[in-house]
Amino acid sequence: MKRIIVPILLISLLVSGCKYFGGKKEVKKVDTMAIWQAKQDSLSKIQVAIAAKEQAVKDSLQRIQDALAKLKFHVIIGSFKVPTNADGWQQEVNKMGFNNTKIIDSNNGFRLVSIGSYETYSKAFAEIGKVNAGKEQPIELWVYEAK
Repeated sequence: MKRIIVPILLISLLVSGCKYFGGKKEVKKVDTMAIWQAKQDSLSKIQVAIAAKEQAVKDSLQRIQDALAKLKFHVIIGSFKVPTNADGWQQEVNKMGFNNTKIIDSNNGFRLVSIGSYETYSKAFAEIGKVNAGKEQPIELWVYEAK
Protein backbone atom coordinates (compact mmCIF):
# COMPACT_ATOMS: atom_id res chain seq x y z
CA MET A 1 0.00 0.00 0.00
CA LYS A 2 2.81 2.40 0.78
CA ARG A 3 4.18 1.74 -2.66
CA ILE A 4 1.00 2.93 -4.25
CA ILE A 5 0.46 6.00 -2.03
CA VAL A 6 3.81 7.66 -2.73
CA PRO A 7 3.50 7.54 -6.56
CA ILE A 8 -0.14 8.68 -6.36
CA LEU A 9 0.85 11.68 -4.23
CA LEU A 10 3.62 12.61 -6.64
CA ILE A 11 1.35 12.33 -9.66
CA SER A 12 -1.39 14.34 -7.94
CA LEU A 13 1.07 17.13 -7.09
CA LEU A 14 2.29 17.32 -10.66
CA VAL A 15 -1.15 17.17 -12.22
CA SER A 16 -3.02 19.36 -9.73
CA GLY A 17 -0.94 22.47 -10.43
CA CYS A 18 0.62 23.86 -7.32
CA LYS A 19 1.34 27.54 -7.50
CA TYR A 20 5.06 26.73 -7.62
CA PHE A 21 4.80 24.17 -10.41
CA GLY A 22 3.58 24.46 -13.93
CA GLY A 23 1.82 27.81 -13.71
CA LYS A 24 2.66 30.45 -16.28
CA LYS A 25 3.67 33.79 -14.90
CA GLU A 26 1.90 36.77 -16.32
CA VAL A 27 4.35 39.18 -17.86
CA LYS A 28 3.37 42.80 -17.61
CA LYS A 29 3.58 44.37 -20.98
CA VAL A 30 5.35 47.72 -20.92
CA ASP A 31 4.63 50.21 -23.64
CA THR A 32 8.24 51.16 -24.42
CA MET A 33 7.18 53.58 -27.12
CA ALA A 34 5.09 55.57 -24.64
CA ILE A 35 7.97 55.69 -22.16
CA TRP A 36 10.38 56.80 -24.87
CA GLN A 37 7.95 59.48 -26.04
CA ALA A 38 7.52 60.76 -22.48
CA LYS A 39 11.30 61.05 -22.10
CA GLN A 40 11.56 62.89 -25.40
CA ASP A 41 8.81 65.30 -24.34
CA SER A 42 10.56 66.09 -21.06
CA LEU A 43 13.88 66.57 -22.86
CA SER A 44 12.32 68.97 -25.33
CA LYS A 45 10.75 70.97 -22.50
CA ILE A 46 14.14 71.23 -20.81
CA GLN A 47 15.77 72.33 -24.06
CA VAL A 48 13.14 75.02 -24.56
CA ALA A 49 13.68 76.28 -21.00
CA ILE A 50 17.46 76.36 -21.47
CA ALA A 51 17.10 78.21 -24.76
CA ALA A 52 14.81 80.79 -23.12
CA LYS A 53 17.32 81.39 -20.32
CA GLU A 54 20.19 81.71 -22.79
CA GLN A 55 18.20 84.25 -24.79
CA ALA A 56 17.45 86.23 -21.64
CA VAL A 57 21.15 86.32 -20.78
CA LYS A 58 22.02 87.44 -24.32
CA ASP A 59 19.39 90.18 -24.16
CA SER A 60 20.65 91.50 -20.83
CA LEU A 61 24.26 91.45 -22.07
CA GLN A 62 23.21 93.38 -25.15
CA ARG A 63 21.46 96.00 -23.01
CA ILE A 64 24.60 96.35 -20.88
CA GLN A 65 26.80 96.69 -23.96
CA ASP A 66 24.44 99.30 -25.41
CA ALA A 67 24.53 101.27 -22.17
CA LEU A 68 28.32 101.09 -21.99
CA ALA A 69 28.62 102.16 -25.63
CA LYS A 70 26.81 105.37 -24.74
CA LEU A 71 29.46 106.14 -22.10
CA LYS A 72 32.20 107.14 -24.50
CA PHE A 73 33.67 110.15 -22.67
CA HIS A 74 36.16 109.18 -19.95
CA VAL A 75 37.82 111.33 -17.31
CA ILE A 76 41.48 110.28 -17.40
CA ILE A 77 43.83 110.59 -14.46
CA GLY A 78 46.85 108.86 -16.00
CA SER A 79 48.25 107.54 -19.27
CA PHE A 80 50.92 104.84 -19.44
CA LYS A 81 52.80 102.92 -22.09
CA VAL A 82 53.92 100.21 -19.64
CA PRO A 83 50.91 98.08 -18.56
CA THR A 84 52.22 97.40 -15.04
CA ASN A 85 52.56 101.14 -14.41
CA ALA A 86 48.91 101.62 -15.37
CA ASP A 87 47.85 98.79 -13.03
CA GLY A 88 49.87 100.25 -10.15
CA TRP A 89 48.47 103.74 -10.70
CA GLN A 90 44.92 102.38 -10.81
CA GLN A 91 45.46 100.86 -7.36
CA GLU A 92 46.81 104.18 -6.07
CA VAL A 93 43.82 106.04 -7.51
CA ASN A 94 41.47 103.58 -5.80
CA LYS A 95 43.21 104.36 -2.51
CA MET A 96 42.58 108.07 -3.18
CA GLY A 97 38.83 107.33 -3.05
CA PHE A 98 37.90 106.87 -6.70
CA ASN A 99 35.85 103.68 -6.85
CA ASN A 100 34.85 103.48 -10.52
CA THR A 101 38.34 103.30 -11.98
CA LYS A 102 39.10 101.24 -15.03
CA ILE A 103 41.87 100.90 -17.56
CA ILE A 104 41.13 101.74 -21.19
CA ASP A 105 43.38 100.68 -24.05
CA SER A 106 43.72 103.57 -26.48
CA ASN A 107 44.37 103.30 -30.20
CA ASN A 108 47.93 104.63 -29.87
CA GLY A 109 49.04 101.86 -27.46
CA PHE A 110 48.69 103.80 -24.23
CA ARG A 111 46.74 102.45 -21.29
CA LEU A 112 44.54 105.13 -19.78
CA VAL A 113 43.39 105.10 -16.16
CA SER A 114 39.83 106.41 -16.05
CA ILE A 115 37.97 107.60 -12.96
CA GLY A 116 34.58 107.78 -14.68
CA SER A 117 32.67 107.38 -17.92
CA TYR A 118 29.95 109.70 -19.22
CA GLU A 119 27.53 110.06 -22.12
CA THR A 120 28.55 113.60 -23.05
CA TYR A 121 31.68 115.70 -23.02
CA SER A 122 30.00 118.32 -20.83
CA LYS A 123 29.16 115.76 -18.13
CA ALA A 124 32.73 114.49 -18.14
CA PHE A 125 34.11 118.02 -17.94
CA ALA A 126 31.69 118.82 -15.09
CA GLU A 127 33.08 115.82 -13.19
CA ILE A 128 36.59 117.28 -13.47
CA GLY A 129 35.25 120.48 -11.88
CA LYS A 130 33.63 118.51 -9.03
CA VAL A 131 36.82 116.54 -8.33
CA ASN A 132 38.99 119.66 -8.22
CA ALA A 133 36.48 121.88 -6.38
CA GLY A 134 37.99 123.47 -3.30
CA LYS A 135 41.50 122.08 -3.81
CA GLU A 136 44.55 124.33 -3.64
CA GLN A 137 46.42 122.10 -6.06
CA PRO A 138 44.00 120.51 -8.53
CA ILE A 139 44.47 117.00 -9.84
CA GLU A 140 45.52 116.91 -13.48
CA LEU A 141 42.59 115.33 -15.34
CA TRP A 142 41.50 115.32 -18.95
CA VAL A 143 38.63 113.97 -21.09
CA TYR A 144 39.20 111.13 -23.56
CA GLU A 145 36.62 110.26 -26.20
CA ALA A 146 36.57 106.53 -27.00
CA LYS A 147 35.77 105.59 -30.56
